Amino acid sequence: MDTNILSIPILILLPLIAAGIIASPLLYNNSIFTRRFAKGFSILHFFYASMFFLLNTTNKSLLTFGTSNSHEPYLTSRIPLLDNAILHQIGIHVTFSLDNLSILMVILTTLVFTITIVAAKLFIKEHIKMFYSLIFILESILLMIFTTNDMFVFFTLWELELIPMYFLISMWGNKNAKASATKFVLYTFGGSLFLLLGILLIYYTNFATSGVFSADINQISFLTKNPLIQIIISVLLLIGFGVKIPIVPMHRWLADAHTDAITPVSMILAAILLKLGVYGLIRFNMQILPLGFTILAPIIGILAIVNIIYGAMLAYNQKNIKKVVAYSSISQMGIILLGIATLNQIAYIGSVFHMISHALVVMGLFMIVGIVKQRFKTHNMKRLSGIASVMPRLYGFSVLISLAAIGIPFLSGFIGEFLNIYGAFNSVMSIFKLFALITVAVLVLSALYILNLIHEIFMGSIPEKYKHVQDIAVHEFLVLSAISLLIVILGCCPFVIINFLSP
Repeated sequence: MDTNILSIPILILLPLIAAGIIASPLLYNNSIFTRRFAKGFSILHFFYASMFFLLNTTNKSLLTFGTSNSHEPYLTSRIPLLDNAILHQIGIHVTFSLDNLSILMVILTTLVFTITIVAAKLFIKEHIKMFYSLIFILESILLMIFTTNDMFVFFTLWELELIPMYFLISMWGNKNAKASATKFVLYTFGGSLFLLLGILLIYYTNFATSGVFSADINQISFLTKNPLIQIIISVLLLIGFGVKIPIVPMHRWLADAHTDAITPVSMILAAILLKLGVYGLIRFNMQILPLGFTILAPIIGILAIVNIIYGAMLAYNQKNIKKVVAYSSISQMGIILLGIATLNQIAYIGSVFHMISHALVVMGLFMIVGIVKQRFKTHNMKRLSGIASVMPRLYGFSVLISLAAIGIPFLSGFIGEFLNIYGAFNSVMSIFKLFALITVAVLVLSALYILNLIHEIFMGSIPEKYKHVQDIAVHEFLVLSAISLLIVILGCCPFVIINFLSP
């Protein structure tokens, strides 16, 4: 790879530059120029991120399930202005790297933000410059989280992400958005206390056993074989990351944040923010603490099953269509969590694949819900019916994306679910075979609440007052077309990602 062309610092800092340009007087207060600049930049940035994948398909570092937790990325960079000798003395290095997992998360992040920025035209009507500035600041922070090598830098960025998210939820949401944004921050901050304690214990335990100060996630050799220490640290990290996933019972913030936030923010929250917790589990619990993770795997599996069942039950009993989608995410994140806990490569690949698939599907569902809300001024499915007769294009996209959410073959949702369940059946721990059977049974319930949502909204006779409603506009069509196309491509050609993650 030519590092003169592809640079990690450029990749992660470009959104900050874009945020600065938007916030500056260069674009004046012209909303049209601001939107066009944001869309043009995000599209170019996505293609730039994709080049890291296209030019490195044969030169990748793999995170596999083995006896060694040491891990060498295939590309590492540092930002000299942020890196200094004083930090080096205590083992902190502000460096960023890419491996097969992080590059997929980077591409997913840039893709999600690109689609969200295009979709925002329908929903963002005020404080436009501030919205796009905060969006790009958040994107830059997330890219740094997915590429940083240092535990303390990771934690700092983990906390910084709360600032733009708070304003994005509270400023453009409904009348309850400030309270929901506060709940989101408090839950995440509470989990962060456990996360910080776990990171400090890793740092000091590593020093006690190796005699070297190091905070490098990829280089720490956790020499202690004391299971109690690894279990304690693993539990602390599990709580910290579990709030973000979220793992039941740490999920109470999710429905309110989704329901009260505006649609583009809900899309980012569900597609990327929830995945941060899973990424943290892989990087810390699985990679640094393999013994502790192995011991806790059955417990994590039980938590995953609780998520799958409880999330599906909550979604099935909702009348608010946005809450249906929000609670369905709890169930889907449970499937991802189950795959990681099985401790085999097939399920690990399935978990990463399902993270990508779920991001696409949930973005599409929230976009559909947002269009319905914008046109019909309600989230209550009991007040909606017969929309298909006036919005046939929206109905077509809704059916396709809903089938992907159910897990129909040749759509992306099927691949992730199949690999996770197959991996659970092939786990070395027999209890995961039972977990796999339970997951298959619950997927039937998932089909029920998704199909019920489509039936209630689109079928039947349309009320007279809704007969004048127009079908989706051009930019809405483009957003849903892009999401649908990617769902079909991943469903028909899954080996693009599977081969990239395979040893």
